[in-house]
Amino acid sequence: MLHQSPINTTESMSISMHDNAQFVLPVNCPLHLFIRQQMHDCGIITSTAHRNSTRLRLIEPVSLIDDFSTWQYDHWHGLFDLTLEPYERDHNIHFPARWHLADNVQIYCRIKNDDSSQPTSSSPTDSPRTASLDVFIHDICDRENNGRANKWLRALDEEDIFTFEHLTNLRQSEWDNIHSLPLNAKKILKEAVDREREHAAGERRQRIINDPKDENNEQTESTKPSDDFPYSCSEIIANLHLIKLLIWHTLRDDKIVRDHGALSRIDAKCLDIAFEEMRTEGFADDGLFPKMKEFFLPLTISEHEFHLKRQSSVDEHLAHLKRRDQLCADMQQRMIKRDEIIERYQKLDDEILRLTQRLKDAENVYMQSRTKLASSNDYEQQTKAEALRLYHARWERDQLHLYEQLNDVRKRKDDLEKEEKNLQKEIEEDNARLKMMEFELDAPHEHLGKQLIKPPRGLIMYGPPGTGKSDIMSKLAKKLGILTVGPPLAAGELNRPLVGESERILIALCTRCYRVPYAMCCISIDEIDSLAPKRDEDSSESKVDKISVLLSLIEGIKDVPNLMILCATNRLHIMDEAFLRRMSGKFFMGRPSSDARITILKRIPNWALEYGLIDRLSIATTNFSGAAVKALVHAITVTCMAAQRTEPNYRLDEIEALQLADRTAQQYQIFIGSETLPRLLLRNKLDSARSRTYQLSTNCKYTGRIVVDLCHHRIRIEIYGQGSNACNDKLSIVEYELDENETNVQTLLERLTAYGKNRNVQLLQLIDLNLLASQSAYDEKKVYETLKDRYDEYAAYARSMIVYDLDALVGVNKSEADSNMGRSISSSVHNQSIYTYVLARFRDRAMEEGQHKDRDNMERWSVAVIRESFLLRQFCKDVQFTLTRQEEEELELERHKAEDLLKCVKCKDFYIENENRMGSCLHHDGFLYDITAANLKIYTPSEALKLLSKIESNAIKYPDQRDKFEVQKQKFKWICCDVIFTSGCVGGCKKGKHGFVVDLSQQFLRQLSHDNTNVLNQTVIQQWDEFCRINVEYNNKWLSLFNES
Repeated sequence: MLHQSPINTTESMSISMHDNAQFVLPVNCPLHLFIRQQMHDCGIITSTAHRNSTRLRLIEPVSLIDDFSTWQYDHWHGLFDLTLEPYERDHNIHFPARWHLADNVQIYCRIKNDDSSQPTSSSPTDSPRTASLDVFIHDICDRENNGRANKWLRALDEEDIFTFEHLTNLRQSEWDNIHSLPLNAKKILKEAVDREREHAAGERRQRIINDPKDENNEQTESTKPSDDFPYSCSEIIANLHLIKLLIWHTLRDDKIVRDHGALSRIDAKCLDIAFEEMRTEGFADDGLFPKMKEFFLPLTISEHEFHLKRQSSVDEHLAHLKRRDQLCADMQQRMIKRDEIIERYQKLDDEILRLTQRLKDAENVYMQSRTKLASSNDYEQQTKAEALRLYHARWERDQLHLYEQLNDVRKRKDDLEKEEKNLQKEIEEDNARLKMMEFELDAPHEHLGKQLIKPPRGLIMYGPPGTGKSDIMSKLAKKLGILTVGPPLAAGELNRPLVGESERILIALCTRCYRVPYAMCCISIDEIDSLAPKRDEDSSESKVDKISVLLSLIEGIKDVPNLMILCATNRLHIMDEAFLRRMSGKFFMGRPSSDARITILKRIPNWALEYGLIDRLSIATTNFSGAAVKALVHAITVTCMAAQRTEPNYRLDEIEALQLADRTAQQYQIFIGSETLPRLLLRNKLDSARSRTYQLSTNCKYTGRIVVDLCHHRIRIEIYGQGSNACNDKLSIVEYELDENETNVQTLLERLTAYGKNRNVQLLQLIDLNLLASQSAYDEKKVYETLKDRYDEYAAYARSMIVYDLDALVGVNKSEADSNMGRSISSSVHNQSIYTYVLARFRDRAMEEGQHKDRDNMERWSVAVIRESFLLRQFCKDVQFTLTRQEEEELELERHKAEDLLKCVKCKDFYIENENRMGSCLHHDGFLYDITAANLKIYTPSEALKLLSKIESNAIKYPDQRDKFEVQKQKFKWICCDVIFTSGCVGGCKKGKHGFVVDLSQQFLRQLSHDNTNVLNQTVIQQWDEFCRINVEYNNKWLSLFNES
């Protein structure tokens, strides 16, 4: 209300405000300044008896019709309206026919509550009633303050338009043919009708979203906003901030506002509140919201924050100077110490030269004296030899002493050299650090530039269908206070048949942002991949034109500075690179993790399921999208409610719940291998009477690598350390026995999904022949494309698991061959290229530190399922998978077999076990007997050899009895071949392999128990002698000879 009177500039700013109470606005009040600035911009106001005579709306809503559609925007967001009325103390008056706001006008303020309802999406005066055409026209004319309702109604009667429904169904050509209405009247009515149509459509969408019976509902009963209040807390804060931005923009030329600078584009409080509201409404973000919050942070920075003089920067500068001085002092001390070391180093170098010369001189003296003594004839030979020996011993002692001195000096020199190098390295590092400090200290302290904190211009969400990308995108802008200049669009809505029409629509939509320059605006486009695909030689001209226009509007030649693009796609890999480069925020929206699935499944009423089934369903819904899990919740609830009509206490059991989950998985095409996971779990449930529980220990620190050994029916999980030493970096293995029915990949999935649930995994990816067949990957190129697509999806998740059926993917070639050692089987990898690919991907598992404490850290598991023993050994060796204790012992045994030189107890020859072939050992396998003895006394080869050595010794000592001893040397004979035993004989009557134990590994291990494996152990010799002695065939032959004698 306006009253012309002198202005009191000393009026207090403390005002008591009541409903309908009047008070004077202080001169320096922002609202007072805003009204005056707005009226100044309007200039001369023209009022007539039918328009603006008693009430002037300060700011009209934006209303335009462009190439896309009609667009209305209320600057006050339905929270309030601001109008001016002429005021006298005793009675109201009309505005003059032509007037402007004088400088001495006193502005009164009166707050009037609307009794009709709570705030709506439009302001109260912008929401005309639609019960009848008469009421609608009168409300429009009251809003326009023109008093022409009856005239417009008569004009519509002449055109046979009697109902509001008829008015809303008029086409544009029919509007043009209404000649009874003035052009301005048709424009006002057309805008109002379009606005009401859009408002009704928005209310219908909101009712569908808020319908608790709908499967796509994102809210729970405890967090659902009241139907009487359409705005959430974050939306109210966002809308109030937009109003603040409007006032600030209007007063931008005011000195106070100009000195303060521009406000932030969005309110910082909205970030925390908005994302928290979305969580309470049912969105399971799985760590996505914190990343999105960082993306929007630049929009919360105001211009005032750029120019703040922070005390911390001054303190940091002083601390920087102190650190620089300390660094200089440390450098000086290191340089002094280095110089001392260099001086000591030079002295030691001189000492080495002196000792070397001394050693050389002593050696020359020794050689001269030794030559002189050896050539002297003054001594006898024995005396000369003794003198040379003593002289040589003294020289060795002196030489050893000199060498010890020399080595000690060299060692000290090497230590000093290492110390000097370390000091020099530290000095160089300090010098580089000092230069950086000097650079930072000398850098001019300027205010932050706006380009340093550049606001984002685009956000794209990508991921598989049904994960909530579009839903999050539609809610995000409203909650953060980013103005949407058009309805949420599918990319196909922008396609038009005429050449250039699609481009005009894009430009029309984006240039709407110029109408609200103070706000950050956006357009929301779903399935953006059809609008901005990759450009190549085959791209049509129309597609290229649309992309070019879109790029020019985002940081291009037609840049709209307050425009942001919010978009979503399922196929990021086919999109244009230039467009993706402008989308500074790329967020992957994947399938929900086990924790998120449990959160959704908890919406199932507690009377619908048997106790404890939520946990089982969270495993069965692995790889389900959010929409699929919600569909399962809906199906379970409806099924139970229908059954309770006839059986009040009915509850779904596990089999029925899995059957519903199986139907849901088939509906959404969620297969793991050739079947759905719920179907596999259902089969395991029916095959086994007991329910199995698989759990990963929380006390272990996992590496993310698992090998399933179907050959030995065990699963190996690689961990760091063992038990209490979990923090140790040494790798070890945790092994579990597989169940009887776990014989292939399909039956292992229950265990693997349970492990995934323990680790909050979002995706389990199975790579097997069923996958390749489903993708028609029959040639090598298609196979690699399929493998790459699946791996890229696995890598896009923060917590995921990929399972390779290695036998099916790679295969093993086996060939048999006959040799002198018998039949041998050789194996090799069949598909070497895929094997190499799997090796590389298996190594790419990633486990961040502390993953057992923080569930949001990255965990990418790699699992290899192998049946063939050769493939298992080869794969574990190639990926350097940690071995079990038994495998380590076997590997050590194989190494010794390939490297160690052994001595054969049979032929006394040396051999390597891996080169031990049949026929390489010539030996006797019988015992010896004395042919001269009456009892044919039996001897072992060792005993006979000792006696033979004694006889030979006696022959040398007693030459006169040599003939007698020569005869005695011929008395030992082999029972196996009747050959005389001699001490120098080699070979034997039998051919075989080195060693005498039937189990060669036992013999080899027995020999490895001694350090010197090329020296025969006495126990081994005794065992061989005993083996030869107890031969039944040879014992029978000896008895026959004994009886004959």
